[in-house]
Amino acid sequence: MSRKNHIAKSIFASLLLFSMSFQSVPVYANDLVGSDDLAGGASVFVFRESRKKPQERAGGSVSGGGGGGRVRSYRDKVNAQIAASRKKKAATAKAKQAQLAAARRKERVAKLKLSNTFAAKGEDLMEKGDAAGAMTAFRESIKLNAKNTDAISGLSDALTAKGIEISGADYNEAAVGYFTEAVKLNPRNEIAYAKLGEIHDARDRNELALTNYEKALAIDPALSALYMPIGLAYVQAGDVAKADIYLTKAETAGADGAEARFARGVLLYKQNKNAEALAVFDKIAAAEPQSSAAQYQRAVILDRLGQNGQSVDAYKKTLQIDPNYSMAWFDMGVIHYNKGEYNEAVNAYQQVLKTDNANYKAHKNLASTFRQLERYPEANASYKLAEPGYKNDPDLYSEWGFCLGKTAEWDKSVAKLETARTISPTAVDDTNVGWGYYNSAQADKQAKNDAAAKAKLEKSKMSLQSAVQKDPNLDAAHLNLGSTYNGLGEHDSAVKSLDQANKLHGDWAIAINQLGLAYRGLNNLTAALQQFNRVVSLDGNSVNGLFNLGSTQYASGDKKGAKKTQDKLKKVNPDLANQLGNIIAGKLIEAGTNELKKKVKIPGIPF
Repeated sequence: MSRKNHIAKSIFASLLLFSMSFQSVPVYANDLVGSDDLAGGASVFVFRESRKKPQERAGGSVSGGGGGGRVRSYRDKVNAQIAASRKKKAATAKAKQAQLAAARRKERVAKLKLSNTFAAKGEDLMEKGDAAGAMTAFRESIKLNAKNTDAISGLSDALTAKGIEISGADYNEAAVGYFTEAVKLNPRNEIAYAKLGEIHDARDRNELALTNYEKALAIDPALSALYMPIGLAYVQAGDVAKADIYLTKAETAGADGAEARFARGVLLYKQNKNAEALAVFDKIAAAEPQSSAAQYQRAVILDRLGQNGQSVDAYKKTLQIDPNYSMAWFDMGVIHYNKGEYNEAVNAYQQVLKTDNANYKAHKNLASTFRQLERYPEANASYKLAEPGYKNDPDLYSEWGFCLGKTAEWDKSVAKLETARTISPTAVDDTNVGWGYYNSAQADKQAKNDAAAKAKLEKSKMSLQSAVQKDPNLDAAHLNLGSTYNGLGEHDSAVKSLDQANKLHGDWAIAINQLGLAYRGLNNLTAALQQFNRVVSLDGNSVNGLFNLGSTQYASGDKKGAKKTQDKLKKVNPDLANQLGNIIAGKLIEAGTNELKKKVKIPGIPF
């Protein structure tokens, strides 16, 4: 075989492997991670912040939620006052029944009379404790007479009774609809407002809790048991002055001494009077060794004071007292995550979700933890469960898109990255959308769907051009754009983009290697050799650098140099060295290349 044919065949081989662009990509500043797609992985994903951004603790609970015994005490008092209020309302309604019955008997219009009959039936069912049956009767009454005030008021009370039944001791979210309809029918239904406040309070929706508590108290100032939760809600809101007013009212109204001390301790914590707050909770914990709420608050304050060892001990003590204390588990999850103890963090967050599966932050943190462990299918499932609480969070969709890419679900990945960009149309988001389309195109190439691949590369190019316009100094955007130009065969443009990437990010092996491929695409073998030699000089074990250097040496007629490079490659990756040997021997065939793609595992690829 002539020298000319050798060169032609080696160039053909090089172009066949051009799309493979084997990369071993380090992470720069914890923000950039390269693609692992062996069919064309010369691209990087940009985390909006550090990919190991520390997670944040729950930060304490003003109500001591998560399982403390006293925690429920003021709510028990609220329920007792509500029960008394309901009893008073029922007695008033019963006292009016005779008067109302007489009025109904005088009604001459059949439709109105029947409406009154259903209303009377509803009242009777309410007295018997059948809230569901009463609701049906009152609704029938209102259908017949939309202005039947007795039926409207009765339905509001029946909905409230049913809501209380559904809410139960765990403040079931399903009760919200009943209470919401109840106050819509009767805006002076203080019981429904108070119960709505409790459910929002239990779900840490502080602003909604405060709004509903205050509406209930405005309607019935006798509901003094609401002083404590309102005071705590103001603590949570950071309004120290109002918190102090309501906590003082609660104390004056006879709030339990220990309960008042607990609230005061939380207020001191919110005022950043940490030593005083710790002293309060130390005393409570000493007096009540089984108070998980007091231990939890101690843990949070000790953590703020930087006494990490004692803080962890207090968290553990909290969980010894109450193994289901979800906020303590959450904070332990954060501690483990931030220390890089990811398996322990997974366990902690899963413990949170056993008792609080609607904790979207725990789902999000768990997703990030799975991501660190490279357990990408589980990460994707957790991001999905977190999504309802983070629909306007571009970070969630960006990280989710990254993990979907890791499971080769590229169309879904692009969709999530597009969502992140819609929320936050920054250069980083444009870059990641380009990354998604680029890698999706490589998957289409592997499936021999060249038309779809070209269309996606064009979308990638458009997105990345937007990125470099928005931020001309974003190195990743220039790199990904250069790789996309290479994929489209626009090698002159690729050289310009990759030159810019290298100016912004010196000694960047992935960009230098891509630049070499661009020059090889232009058949400028001298320039290509220069770039591949740079890659190998930066990293003598770079499999992509060695492979591309050897194949280009052979294509330029330097068979001796190619064999030396092959010997170096054998020490790093024997399979790829054999492939280079086939190029040198002129034995490369497409079937062999495809087989290599299936079995070659390049060590050192972090992504």
